[in-house]
Amino acid sequence: MKLQYAPVDALARLVEDLRLAETGSLSVLDLSDSPILYSHQIIPLSVGILKGVVEGHPKLGTGREITTSQVFFIDTDLGLARTLSRWYRLGVSAQNGSC
Repeated sequence: MKLQYAPVDALARLVEDLRLAETGSLSVLDLSDSPILYSHQIIPLSVGILKGVVEGHPKLGTGREITTSQVFFIDTDLGLARTLSRWYRLGVSAQNGSC
């Protein structure tokens, strides 16, 4: 049996984005088209995921409650999270009314 969770190019983009975030080289301007996730919560499963209401998602649109794929990076001070497929800008949190 062969199982591939994600295409190699998607994983390469993820690694590059994590490097940018880790070194502080991430440009907020580059993320201005990223979807915003409001009322977000971190869901404690075996891997971290987010749940919230999305705005501006290229496939899911706006106003839907979604659950993301695995979160590989999150910085609530910057209001950013990176899943396998994309960056999310974090709007108001469900827990405390802030990012």
